[in-house]
Amino acid sequence: MSTATTFQTPPRILIPKLVRSRDAWKAKATARKADRKALAIRVRDLERSREHHRQRADQLAQQVAQLEQQVAQLGLRPGVAGDPSTAPW
Repeated sequence: MSTATTFQTPPRILIPKLVRSRDAWKAKATARKADRKALAIRVRDLERSREHHRQRADQLAQQVAQLEQQVAQLGLRPGVAGDPSTAPW
């Protein structure tokens, strides 16, 4: 009894099939690697964009708070330019 595996299929048929199988596997692996890299780049760009917009929103929220504080300090006076209650329409 031999421990070596013996194939019933002749090597002239078996080898081309194995080569095609290997080539298909490599092509799929290469495509997946390219997809993974493209997705990683997209995630990186989206995270940067999200952080930029979050900082911008925080900055604008602070600006709104400052302006509201200024309005509260000045008090709402009727007849002041920009007061919607005195608009002619």
